[in-house]
Amino acid sequence: MLDKPKGVAANEAYDGTDDFITRTYIMPLLFDDESRRRLIAEHKANPVGTAPKNGQTCIEHSQDLRTVLDKMRRHPMAGKYVSVCFRMFEDYRIGIASGVRGKPVEILDGSYSSEEACEHAIFLKRVADLMQKYG
Repeated sequence: MLDKPKGVAANEAYDGTDDFITRTYIMPLLFDDESRRRLIAEHKANPVGTAPKNGQTCIEHSQDLRTVLDKMRRHPMAGKYVSVCFRMFEDYRIGIASGVRGKPVEILDGSYSSEEACEHAIFLKRVADLMQKYG
């Protein structure tokens, strides 16, 4: 029987650092009701950001929202929520990545009419997951 990996092989340093960053910088933003509502409203208004075009500047998220989104993007692929397009501009769904190349994404129930709506639904799921894990 093989021993469970430890130290570097188990990525313990990364996990410990990520947990510290999450508890110190992310969760205070999410535990505060007003801050959480503000972040959710900001994300709903502009879930994917806007690239610059026709001389207009891009629309960036606030520093607090970028901090939370950066945390969510660091999640390992196994178990990560992803947006799956079934029909362009009509049918988007939330999937859960297996983290194994070639293994299909598990598709959750529900359909969204736009990529933005699907991305916002994923954001809400990730917020709820963090609140449950650290609450």
